Amino acid sequence: MLIVIPLSRDSEALPGIEGANLVSVCGVDGVDTTQEAGRRIAESEVADLLAETRSYLGPCAEYGASTRLGGGRITAFSQTDESGKPVAVGLAADDSVYDALPYEPPSGRLWCHDKNDDGVVADHGECAGGHETVLPLGDAFTARADIPFTYVLANWNPHGHVPPGVWDTPHFDVHFYLNDNSERLAIRPGPCPQLTDCDDYRLGKLLPDPKYRHPDYVDLDAIEPAMGQHLIDSTTPELNGADFTSTFIYGSWNGAVTFLEPMVDLSQYEALRGGRMADSCFDIKQPQAWQQPGWYPTRYCLRHRDNRAETLTTLEEFVLHTSR
Repeated sequence: MLIVIPLSRDSEALPGIEGANLVSVCGVDGVDTTQEAGRRIAESEVADLLAETRSYLGPCAEYGASTRLGGGRITAFSQTDESGKPVAVGLAADDSVYDALPYEPPSGRLWCHDKNDDGVVADHGECAGGHETVLPLGDAFTARADIPFTYVLANWNPHGHVPPGVWDTPHFDVHFYLNDNSERLAIRPGPCPQLTDCDDYRLGKLLPDPKYRHPDYVDLDAIEPAMGQHLIDSTTPELNGADFTSTFIYGSWNGAVTFLEPMVDLSQYEALRGGRMADSCFDIKQPQAWQQPGWYPTRYCLRHRDNRAETLTTLEEFVLHTSR
């Protein structure tokens, strides 16, 4: 289901303007772009503010780690409203990132296995993970007991991955991890499916209890080193004859849900930055319960900020789960 929505809005009346809708924005000074301040302004003023400054919708962000990729930078961030409710957890990418993405070799060669035992590790077919970047979220955000998210793992796959004819196009896997990075890194490469160590592969086959995973999400043997199990929505369009645009994946490891992942074809980001695609949000199919109490998203969104020349991949519309 596709939904186009603003990032943050409320119906409180602006003093002196009866019945006006207020929109939350983070005001950014036109000269000093490091200075950000939260504001609520009339909806009629938003377009001018965004056109004239680098301000953006929603509460001001807490920024996590940032690094270069392609021709620009990617940055982990989070946004939280005045009540403490998360508004967005996301990855921001400069438009210039997409102008110089690496295509060869197809991975960073971090997770490889000599599958045919010929003494040579082939770039194509014997290395997993694409080009991997680990971006911790902000300290204040991750320190909260009711926030399960720890870091963003962004994987650029210039040639896609299996299965052929489905996800073998250039795309990004944007993982929002719930567990420690050390547990992810302990999943070793090896000869079992998707280049995983066979002992670790068996741990990946231990799925969360049914109440912790939506029944449409199934095990298709998509276990990868330094990632874990990928549970796939069996109803997703590209598994049923349609072209791949974006889809949502649940990750697990040793019986626990470990990451939430929007997987997004490069064409979607190109369409966003080229003005051929509007900001879009998609429902996330929910489990009956979550293993760890806290705030969890019900939608993922793909957005573009014209005034900042950047795309966003976000988790949004959070709901608080207080019991297992």
